[in-house]
Amino acid sequence: MKDISSRADQIDVEKCIKNVGGNRFDLVLIAAAKAREIRRHKVGSELRQDVFPNISSLLSIQEGKTGKDYLKRIR
Repeated sequence: MKDISSRADQIDVEKCIKNVGGNRFDLVLIAAAKAREIRRHKVGSELRQDVFPNISSLLSIQEGKTGKDYLKRIR
């Protein structure tokens, strides 16, 4: 099994919440949808070899690559 603890420690939940507009519920929806997309399509630069898709999606949100507009795109 992959060791995700090193990457999971890097996730700042408050920063993720701020990047999606301040709503925890939206964060959950966006992160789940992004993780499914990464898992399904193996999105190139966003797929990190040593990290699960759910951690990759949260890192993408934290870095500002994925935001509230992503939620509109998937609906």
